[in-house]
Formats: sequence, C-alpha cells, structure tokens
Amino acid sequence: MKPKAAAGLEKLAIGLVFAAAFYGILYHPTLPVFINEFNTVDGSAYASRFVDLVVALAIFFSAAFFLVPRYLEKRKFLPFAVLALAGIAVLSLFHHELHRVVLRMFNLPMGPNEISDKMITYYRRRSYDLPVLPVNLAIGMLGILYGMSRDWIRKARAESRLRQEKMKADIDLLRSQINPHFFFNALNNIYAITQRKGDEETGEAVVKLSGLMRHMIYDSGAAEIGLDRELEHVKNFIEVARLKFAPDERVDIALAEKGDPRSVKIAPLLLIPFVENAVKHGLGSRGEGYVHVGVEVEDGRLRFSVINPILDKGKPIREHSGIGLDNVRKRLGLLYPGRHALDVSEADGIFSVELTVRPGE
Repeated sequence: MKPKAAAGLEKLAIGLVFAAAFYGILYHPTLPVFINEFNTVDGSAYASRFVDLVVALAIFFSAAFFLVPRYLEKRKFLPFAVLALAGIAVLSLFHHELHRVVLRMFNLPMGPNEISDKMITYYRRRSYDLPVLPVNLAIGMLGILYGMSRDWIRKARAESRLRQEKMKADIDLLRSQINPHFFFNALNNIYAITQRKGDEETGEAVVKLSGLMRHMIYDSGAAEIGLDRELEHVKNFIEVARLKFAPDERVDIALAEKGDPRSVKIAPLLLIPFVENAVKHGLGSRGEGYVHVGVEVEDGRLRFSVINPILDKGKPIREHSGIGLDNVRKRLGLLYPGRHALDVSEADGIFSVELTVRPGE
C-alpha cells in the first residue's frame, strides 16, 4: 500500500474511533442526555458533538502529525510548547464560539445563570458537565502521546529493515568473495613456485594479488578502516589490472590523491567496485581507453571520482554500472544515510562516478 493511502486510512480510523467515543456518550435507551445546556431531546447535543468532534480531531491531528514530527522529534522543545499551548488556546476559543452558535440555533440559554426548560422538565436525566479547555488539553496530550508512539514504532521498523538489508548486503559481499581463503592459500603456493623458477614478474603479480585477497579476508570484517588502507587495496587492484597488457602497451590508469587519507575512516571495500567497473568498461583489449581515479580529503570529507570512456557505446548505462554498483548504493544508504551523495552519469561517451562521503559525522 502506498504511504499516502496508508496515512489516509490511519487518519480515517482515528476519526471513526473519536466519533464512536464522542457520540457513544449520548446514547441511553430510556433517559435524555444533557451535556452542559445541550440535550438529545431537541437534538442540540448531536450538533454540539459534531463541533466537539471536529475541534478534537483538529487538535489531535495537529499534535500527532505536525507538532511531534516537526518539532518534538527534532528536540525543538520551546517552539513545540509554544505552538501546542497557543494552538489549543485558539482552538478552544473557536470551540466556545461555535457552541454559542449552536445554542442560538436551538434557542437555548446562553447566560451563565440561565437554565433550559428541558432540564427542568426532564428531571430524570443523564447529564455531563464537560468544560472545553481541560478536555481539549487532554486531547492534545493524547495526540502527543500517539505521535511519539507512532514515531517510536516507525523508527523501530526502519531499524529492523536496515538490519535485514545490511545482513543481506553482507551475505552478498561474502558470496562475491568466492571463498577467498582457498585462493589466498593457492597464491602462496604459486608464489613459492615463481621464486624457485626465478620469475620475478609473475612473483610480483602474485604478491599484488595476494594483497588484494588479504584485504578482502582481514579488512572486510571491520566496520571501518583507514582510507589509506582502502587506497592501498585500490592501488594493488590497479597494478593487477595492468598485468593483462603487454609491456609495450601503454595503459592509462591514473590515481590522483589530495589530502591526508589517514585522517578519514570508511567502510572497507567501498571504493573498489567503482574502479573495477571502470577497468572493465573503460579499457580495451589492447590498452586503449583510460581510467582516471581521483581522491580528495578535506575537513573530514571524502570526495572520490572515477572517469572512463564507454568503449562499447551500444550498451545502456544500466549495463555498464552492473550489479556491483547497485550493491554499493545499498551499502552507502545503510552506512551513511544523509551523509553521502553519489552521482553516476553518462555524457558524450564518458562514464563518470562522483561520490562524496562525510564518514566522521
């Protein structure tokens, strides 16, 4: 169900509950019911109850759906108290004047010492004396309590949903690692072979790949790591990516850094999917194309960018971004809600990613 429809049904249900409670007071199978000067004999009580119901709902909805989320949840206590008291006072004054209108409509006494003839005639009666202001204050408090409970339930559900999504993202991340322990042990064996054969180039490649696997095994379980360690992982990935090409093929993969990466901590394995995607789609089989990565740290804020050409221009941007970037979007939303901005765009055959994160806030 859409949020607007659900909110409408919620308010309708509250209105029906209030209507049942307000008009339930008037029901009595044998005796007339009097509320102040209003009564069920001439029907004035039903008209006054309608006025009471409208004002009560206005107070309740204003408190629960406006004042609590806009002021109380944000700890703006002074404007909340002022608006709540002022609103109830104004609505109570309006309430009182509407009651006087109903009294005139039914030709009932309006003076403080006047008594309706019906109150004398029907001496066996069920009567209530309900002052306007205290009742409205009580309804206002009820609205505030309802709004706070509603906010607590909404936050609890949101936190539960975030935990479930984070668990799913963690499972997806583990699946994407494809049993890294096995590969890590295998790489150690391969490195030993390269040392025996004197193959320094292959040995260096194995060391770089081993660094990648080590990062995935030991750093991915941490909540946060230093940006310098994450960048080391990116550099190792870039060096491994270069191994695909022959020495005479000049491959344009550049990483530009600005600021101190040690001053910022981020979630592990957050940046590598962007670089991996750029290498996959921005470099051809003979080294054509380029991948330019930029990292800037300033005042605890990380700005990260990746730019690459789209060599296969027949594919839409969705196919270039891939599942990995979708997972990163989800992780960013879970880890840095309201503290990140991600812009993925395609223009003139250039694919670009711009990420800003404020991890320390």
